[in-house]
Amino acid sequence: MASGKTPWPMRSCRRADRFQSRVVTSRNPKLAREAEESLTTKQRLASPWERRRPRTTQLRDMGGVSHQKFSAVDPDQRLFQPFPSQVVFENYVPRQFYMATLALRNRDRVPRLLNVILGNSPYFELISPSDEDYKVAAGMSSTYRILFRPDENKDYFDELIIITEREKFFVPIRAIGARAILDFPEQLNFTDCPVRFSTRKTLLVRNVGKREACYSITTLSPFSVDPSIGTLGVGEAMEVTVEFHPPKTGVYSSPMIVHYDTGEDVHKSLSGTAVDVNIRLDKSSLTVEKASITLSNQRSLVIHNQSAITAHFQWKRFVDQEEEERQKLRLQRQEEDKLHDVPKEHGVVPPLREHPSLPLCTFQNQGTEVQGDCMPFCNDIFTIVPMEGDILPNSSLEMNVIFKPKEARVYQETVYCDISGCETRLPLCLRGEGVGPHVELSCDQLSIGKVFVGSTHSYRVLLLNRGVVETHFSVVYPERAVGCCFTFTPREGMLLPFEHQVIGISFNATVLGQFTEEFQFSVKGSPEPLTLTVSGCVIGPAFHFDVSCLCFGEVSFGFPRTLCCRLTNASSVPFNFNLRIPGDGSGAPSVTSFAQVSDSIGLSWRKRARGANKPAEFTIRPFTGTMCSEGHLDIQVTLCSNTVKRYKLALVVDVDGVGKELLSLPVRARCVIPTLRVLHPAVPFGRCSLKVPYQQMLTLVNDSNLPGCYWALPQENKAAAAVWYSSPEPRGIIQPHSSVEIPFTLEVQVTGKQDTVARVAVFGSKESPLKVHLLSTGEGPVVHVHPSEINFGSIQVLQDVSRTLHLSNQSVIPASFSAKMAGENSCWSIGPSQGVIPAKAEVSVAVTANLDDTEQFKDEVVLFIENSRTYIIPVQAVGIGTTIVIDKPFGPKLQLGPCFSLDPCCYRFQMTNKGRRTHLLYWTTEGGTTLQQCNHLPPISNTKGKVSSCGPVFTLQPLRTELMPGQTAEMVLEGSCRTPQVVKEKLLCHAIVGNEGVKNLIMQVDVTCEFIAPALQICTREITFRVEKHPGDVLTLQYKPLSLKNMCSLPLSVVLALEQPFSICTADQQPLPADAQPMKLRSGEELQLCIRFNPAYEEDLLIWAAEKALKIKFLEHPHEEQVTVRGEVSFPNLQMQTTALDFGCILNDTKDVRYMEMTNCSPLVVQYHWSFLKDSQVNPVRFMETEPLALGVEEVFDILPLHGELQPGQSQRVAFTFFGHANTVTQVTALCRVEGGPSYKVALRGEASHISYLLDTSEIDCGLQVFNKVTEAAVTLQNSGKLGFAFVVLSPGTGTAASPLPGMPLVVPSTGYVEPGKQQVLKVYYLPGVPGVFCRAFQMQVGHLEPEKISVKGEGTFPRIHLDLPRNIKGSAKYEKILEKAKEKLDKGSQRDEAVALGEAVAAEPRMDDSGTLWDVQLQMQMEEMLIEEHALEQQKALTSRPPEDTAFHQRVHRRLLKAELPEYILDFGYVVPGDIHTHIVKITNPGHYPASFHGDGYVLYNTGFSVCLDPVKRLPYCETKTFEACFDPQSASLPLGKVDVLLPIKVTRGPTFQVRLRAVVAEPSLCLSRDRLEFSAIQCGQCQEETIQLHNTFQVPCKWSISVNVPIKEF
Repeated sequence: MASGKTPWPMRSCRRADRFQSRVVTSRNPKLAREAEESLTTKQRLASPWERRRPRTTQLRDMGGVSHQKFSAVDPDQRLFQPFPSQVVFENYVPRQFYMATLALRNRDRVPRLLNVILGNSPYFELISPSDEDYKVAAGMSSTYRILFRPDENKDYFDELIIITEREKFFVPIRAIGARAILDFPEQLNFTDCPVRFSTRKTLLVRNVGKREACYSITTLSPFSVDPSIGTLGVGEAMEVTVEFHPPKTGVYSSPMIVHYDTGEDVHKSLSGTAVDVNIRLDKSSLTVEKASITLSNQRSLVIHNQSAITAHFQWKRFVDQEEEERQKLRLQRQEEDKLHDVPKEHGVVPPLREHPSLPLCTFQNQGTEVQGDCMPFCNDIFTIVPMEGDILPNSSLEMNVIFKPKEARVYQETVYCDISGCETRLPLCLRGEGVGPHVELSCDQLSIGKVFVGSTHSYRVLLLNRGVVETHFSVVYPERAVGCCFTFTPREGMLLPFEHQVIGISFNATVLGQFTEEFQFSVKGSPEPLTLTVSGCVIGPAFHFDVSCLCFGEVSFGFPRTLCCRLTNASSVPFNFNLRIPGDGSGAPSVTSFAQVSDSIGLSWRKRARGANKPAEFTIRPFTGTMCSEGHLDIQVTLCSNTVKRYKLALVVDVDGVGKELLSLPVRARCVIPTLRVLHPAVPFGRCSLKVPYQQMLTLVNDSNLPGCYWALPQENKAAAAVWYSSPEPRGIIQPHSSVEIPFTLEVQVTGKQDTVARVAVFGSKESPLKVHLLSTGEGPVVHVHPSEINFGSIQVLQDVSRTLHLSNQSVIPASFSAKMAGENSCWSIGPSQGVIPAKAEVSVAVTANLDDTEQFKDEVVLFIENSRTYIIPVQAVGIGTTIVIDKPFGPKLQLGPCFSLDPCCYRFQMTNKGRRTHLLYWTTEGGTTLQQCNHLPPISNTKGKVSSCGPVFTLQPLRTELMPGQTAEMVLEGSCRTPQVVKEKLLCHAIVGNEGVKNLIMQVDVTCEFIAPALQICTREITFRVEKHPGDVLTLQYKPLSLKNMCSLPLSVVLALEQPFSICTADQQPLPADAQPMKLRSGEELQLCIRFNPAYEEDLLIWAAEKALKIKFLEHPHEEQVTVRGEVSFPNLQMQTTALDFGCILNDTKDVRYMEMTNCSPLVVQYHWSFLKDSQVNPVRFMETEPLALGVEEVFDILPLHGELQPGQSQRVAFTFFGHANTVTQVTALCRVEGGPSYKVALRGEASHISYLLDTSEIDCGLQVFNKVTEAAVTLQNSGKLGFAFVVLSPGTGTAASPLPGMPLVVPSTGYVEPGKQQVLKVYYLPGVPGVFCRAFQMQVGHLEPEKISVKGEGTFPRIHLDLPRNIKGSAKYEKILEKAKEKLDKGSQRDEAVALGEAVAAEPRMDDSGTLWDVQLQMQMEEMLIEEHALEQQKALTSRPPEDTAFHQRVHRRLLKAELPEYILDFGYVVPGDIHTHIVKITNPGHYPASFHGDGYVLYNTGFSVCLDPVKRLPYCETKTFEACFDPQSASLPLGKVDVLLPIKVTRGPTFQVRLRAVVAEPSLCLSRDRLEFSAIQCGQCQEETIQLHNTFQVPCKWSISVNVPIKEF
């Protein structure tokens, strides 16, 4: 055969146990693939093999092809292990020959058949071994060769079919052709790339493979590759661009997978870091100057790009992309809803595309934003120019913000600059104030005085526009009734600049009384409307009654009474009136007594008063009408009371169009219920027949002065009552001082005396009705019974016997009867048991007895006569005979025939107790002896043909039987005898019935049977073998004889059974076959056998013993004989205390010693020797470092003593030492070899390592924290090694978690122990205590290692505010000293950038203090921090003096840390004239990084003249400003002249309190004249004379003055 260029590449003789599973560590996928593809077939086959489990397709039945049905190989493993697990050819040349070798090793302990088949492939050929043998020996290998000849350089595949005795599996054959390889770098890193900016890298990639590359490249965001798919020829190159566009800052990594068309994937690594670049706005907030609502104003803004990229920016409406996406989704849903609703609004049913004229343009703007990728900033008030653009590297761009207000108010909008290179959008807060029109009324109050109802009046006011902007006005009417009486003309219109509008007011009075109405004039563009207050009074007509009161006096419940009065109109105008009585019920009219008497149902008797609405008890005639001018009208008022009470009401008059309850007339009355009584409470009816009606009269008396109404209540639950009663006239009226008779009808339903209570109710009374006792006696029929008792005498049991009972009715009415027996389960029955006895007639009743026991029975017949007495008739009888019944004849004689001894003869029958007493049955032989069962084998004797003279051998099972009434017992007659003989016995059955103590004979039977028993003579009862195996001895089979002889008269069938390691042999030591038939022994015949013992039955060399029983059974008899057979084999053996020693993990370069005891448990001398198992499949020493040391097992473990000798029973203590070489894991097997005995294995395992731990952080950054609040952080200590360790925090701090000491980190827990692989979370609590930057550290020591330093840093701060007011510092040495220190501290290193931004937010113009210098906001903040720090240090002294457990005290101290005295703000209003109102706008800014919440205590300004409009502010953001107005009005508080000084506290939540001192001086203006009279001398006509007057203002208040001249009237 032609060999090719490659020699035989495989070593097929390698041992199977040397092929082990390879654990391949993670490696470079490209290098691994290129290295594998560069191998030739020879190199690949010579490389270390990787074992894979073959694919199994079929399991076979081993019983059909082999006698060895069981295998030592696990079912989930293959009988033959292929090496290699797949055959691979690579780097081959077409039309050349290549050969590979496949070895199949038999893993079983017995030879197994093997068959290998290759498919019909033109490229592969299977060459079997020359000495081919299909059966492979145990542990041996069979080698096959595969010849491969390819036609071209491509992939080939085939499979070898391996057929064994148990399974069928496949071994794949693969030929890997040429492959393409693109030389991408293994890792591509993008370092410090701008966030949200595309960074690209271009790679030159070559195809270094041997095949054209058809590829596709995939990766994950934010990485992308271009081109991602293509084709590249062999040796060609191309450019591949990798783009990195990170959306957020941080570290990114992603695999780049190159997919080849041949199915291989190559993984590359992409990584990148995204950072923010230096791009910023020059200011974070921008305030535009005030502008009119028709004008605009603008201000500039600069974006600084100090990075190396061209930044693209765009102004956005939302803070981030997520919020923008949510807004898009909301707008899209709104657009869909609007598009869905448009056809319905226009009545359009067809689709929208058929009606393009629909007004869909309203959705165009929102639709454009939703469909686009971005939502730019769009606002009608603020406009930014330009909205979008690019900024070159290291340059700035200026843009304008245009403010055009639409309303007179303050506008504030936050816009976000979305710019590449910054992760978050840059916020810009825009502020501006719109100025509205100036419109006012000529007067704000109008008083119209008193007017009459219905009159009309007219008035005028002027609406003045004093501004430069025309505006629209409208009148807003109030919602109250009086407001509807006013009419304004015009109601709305336009006001030109500096023009006025006359407003006409018309008033038509319709509501009486005083009124004050406020009308508002809404001016477009003005935030507050103008208010006009109109006040006046409307008066109405006069009228009166002719009486002062309507007094009804006492009225009876339900009886109406009427009174009259007159209403007179004293005015000259008519009016419509309504009369009513407030407090009267709104329900149905009240019920009168006459209606109650006529009511046949009587539902309203008691239930009417409990209705949902109170009844109307007053009736007014007429209750409405028109009263003529100066006329009168008579009124009738009727009262029918249904309520027991006093009435204090009033009759009121309502006039339509004027008002309600204009006049009232008192109404007085008292409703009472008359007291009624029964003249005779007991009404006797005497003796009454059942169900016969009787009638009597009841007298009812009224002793009062008022009439009353009564009702005899119907009987309740009449169906169950013993007496029925009713009244034919139950209702009526009884006049004062009179009486009435009420008839009652009674009908008795049961016999005996009855006292029935009837009730009579009084209408309106809530008390219990009057009780009437109806007395009666009921009577029933009379029946005679004979005989008075029945005696049956002695009768047979279980048979029926009858007697007759006569019933005679002595009365004239029929009588119903029923009869029953008094006892339960009675033996007597009655027929008929019920019926009717006609008047003066007789009925016979039969009483039948059926006794079920032999004793005297007694019972009673109970006879019930309806509505009469009950009769008791005694009955008795005596039963004779028996109640025991047998199902089949038992016979006086019973012949059982022959039977083997101890083989019982059985005869079965049933006995039933049909009586009512328990029968206790006893079976005995004649003479009174109770039978007993024999359980032992009788002695051997020749008694054949003799009759037994011993005790009885027959028994009945059960021998003693207790039969309950109705119970049936299964009886079994059994016979057995101790000796073979003929047995004849007489069985007697006696019974005890119930509690009787006498036995009565029931049955006797003669039983005859012949018994025969087997007998076998055995030479010995125990056989013992003892073997001691000394070194060098050979174990052989041991034999001992055994003889058996039949000693009985009948042949016996003997069956022998003995288990391994023993066996039964013939006399010539030949083993009996396993399926041997029972051996027949004639009478007197003897059988010679021998017993064989195999001492080599157990294959190991351990001491063992076996004890079995030789079982001898008889087919004819249940008796079984046994012979004990015992064998003992002794070897030199040891008893080990344990089989495994685990030293665990110890510290590097230390050692550990463990002890184990072994004992000689054999009778032989034991010589032992210790060694280490060298051929273990597990590497005994593993290093956890990259540079392992060459160590032998003896350098890691040591055993003492290594060898020795032990006498029988002697023990030896063995020491095992483990040397912990650095970073090693050792697992070996120690072998103790015993000469002539077994080898004992002890598994030794040990590991050495160092303490290793990980901290998730060594620097805790707390960031901004409130300095008086405890901050909590966590540090995770992880045990990354294999040794547990203890840790301790050095100087852990004192205090509790809720209140640690300020400036001292508190670590919980401060000590502990961490198991290997576990972790411990340490809670770090820190209280800064003072504001400012803090950096503290604590040390933690793990085991014996150096302490680890963990730092805690951050900045302590507090919520604060700043007011654009001067501070009161001058004159205070404390504050001036602190101010100088703050200036020095800021001069060393101040952050002026924040002050610039804050200065713009605090005030648009610089504010000057008393010294004329610019008040530095940064300096004030520094001063406040120093004051609070000084105060906090003083409070900490009190904190350290208390124990840490005093948590409540610590919490109070924490709260007091903020109560420092800060310099006051000064707001001075100067001089104020009473009547003037001075206002000042104060701006409050949050200069701190924490959102500030604050509120002012306005209560301190009460009655001081000062007032502030400062609502509580929640979470004011950083650099945000809130304004409030402070006013001073001395006239509102009636302040005297002089100084006013008030302190206003502004409390910052979780911050200090800022005090604002409000000052003002109340003064009146005054002028002094130099003279109060001017006298002019006489002058000529046409000339002028001047006189001078000097005006002098002596006060500090400016005084406005004017001079008016009274021109005298010329007289002609």
